[in-house]
Amino acid sequence: MSLYNVAYERSELSSTFLPVGQMLQIDRVFEIVNAHLVCELDVKDHWTFPMHFPSDPIFPGTLLIEAAGQAVAIWAWHTGARGRPRLAKVAAKFENPVLPGDETIRLEVSVRQRKNVFLGDVHLYVLDKKIAIVEPMVIIIPDAAKPRH
Repeated sequence: MSLYNVAYERSELSSTFLPVGQMLQIDRVFEIVNAHLVCELDVKDHWTFPMHFPSDPIFPGTLLIEAAGQAVAIWAWHTGARGRPRLAKVAAKFENPVLPGDETIRLEVSVRQRKNVFLGDVHLYVLDKKIAIVEPMVIIIPDAAKPRH
């Protein structure tokens, strides 16, 4: 049970500029306060465990990076940014694996903004165990104006 109120559920995130279906990594977003947000990714029975790797299943680091980038993009969306988000650069340090017995990953996110560039500092946890630190740079490319005919 979380100490936070839910700000966005997975079904609401599909109306943002994030990926859909299996590529949407974030399941819920909690209170967004100033430049900080907390969100979660459900990993219990996640579709990747049987494939990555069958004899030694761990949650893919690439999807942890994707989740961190999506968390920063959610913050950008929440603050009014619109366009096409692109993960332009990332640094990551993995400390512990996410295993099939784990239920959720908590992402604690701080964001700095420079125009349409959003720099994240994302700490990922399973319970109180630190999984990774990811520093994504997300650029929001404004949608070009449609040509007039």
